[in-house]
Amino acid sequence: MRKIFEIAKFEYLKIVKTGSFWASTLFFPIFMVVVMGISGFSSYQASKKAEEGTNLSKVYILDEIDIVPDELMVDPLEKVSSKAEVEDEIKNDSEKVLVHIPSDFLETLKYKVYQKESGDLMRAANVPMMMSTILKSSAIESIQDVKAKMILSGDIASETFVYKDNGEVEKQGFDKYVLPILTMLVFFVAVFISSSFLLQSVSAEKENRMIETMLSIVDKKSLMIGKMIGLMAVVLTQLLIWVVMGGVIMIAADKYMNVSLPIDITKIDWSSLPISLFFIITGFLFFGAVMVGVGAIGTGAEDSRNLSSIFIMLSVAPLYVIQSLIMDPNSLVSKVFTYFPFSSHMVLMLRNSLGTLSTNELIVGMILCVVYVIVAIWVAYKLFELGCLMYNRRATGKEMIEFLFKKKQVH
Repeated sequence: MRKIFEIAKFEYLKIVKTGSFWASTLFFPIFMVVVMGISGFSSYQASKKAEEGTNLSKVYILDEIDIVPDELMVDPLEKVSSKAEVEDEIKNDSEKVLVHIPSDFLETLKYKVYQKESGDLMRAANVPMMMSTILKSSAIESIQDVKAKMILSGDIASETFVYKDNGEVEKQGFDKYVLPILTMLVFFVAVFISSSFLLQSVSAEKENRMIETMLSIVDKKSLMIGKMIGLMAVVLTQLLIWVVMGGVIMIAADKYMNVSLPIDITKIDWSSLPISLFFIITGFLFFGAVMVGVGAIGTGAEDSRNLSSIFIMLSVAPLYVIQSLIMDPNSLVSKVFTYFPFSSHMVLMLRNSLGTLSTNELIVGMILCVVYVIVAIWVAYKLFELGCLMYNRRATGKEMIEFLFKKKQVH
């Protein structure tokens, strides 16, 4: 046990002492802050530009079917009887436009806008928006039924309430999806990034033959398990740093920029978090073991990366059918991905967070995940034994099967 923790400590310190680790760890939250800042500033500028775009000095309306009532003709709107009447003004002034509502408008629902070319896309987009509002208001004004006018002129919205298992009624909103999104983010970081660390560590040490020196000091089992523990600690360090930085950024944004979270954290249901952590840990152990085995049988770092891409594609396949997983959890596709070894950890975690997983499915899924981890670690250990000292070639499929089940030594 002492050797395992010594290896874990060595692997942990080897990575956290590098500049690349801190660069990659700090880059993500800083990048997110920069992106959010640019996005917010761009939205502000676009909103400001949109307001400026509506400040047209004159909007001439050529209405051939008299659909726009005179009551709506307030500045800057003005009716004209012909296009020629204001054509010269439109040609020479970019702040004046002509809207032509033709006689066949009710059949085509199309009108024409004439304006001076200025390159101002925002203003060009605002004129149709303004006319859409005017035309709809004109139609609503002709309706005599007060209730119908209120429905058509207002924004219809809804509120959804659900009955909890204890019989209480609770308002449902975006808060329901916060935990699934967070756990998915943590899952990808903990599983895929950390398992790639394992792949790089094993394949690189095999390529430069450092693994020979390490195996002369510790046994293969201690080396493999120690690497997995050490790299899991690296990922936990990354997550802790991101949580702390995220908290500091949100506090600073709320205090100095008056920006607060659009969700109520107190309304988030955290009851599924322990089970989500279980699937994150088993997912890491499973994929970590897979990457150890792949790194061991590859001839080098490049060869191991090529092999690992197969398993990565298998693991992210559920993302392409995620709508089916959420909307129809009892479908054949959902069942397959729920219990398929390379996707079970992520799919079970997601469905449990969303509340679409039955108790029986959860129990069976948790048992299977533990079995998958045990099998993966056993296979990885055997492949580690087989491949860590093979430098000139990759073990064939036949040799791997024989070594797994017959313990045949391959030279």
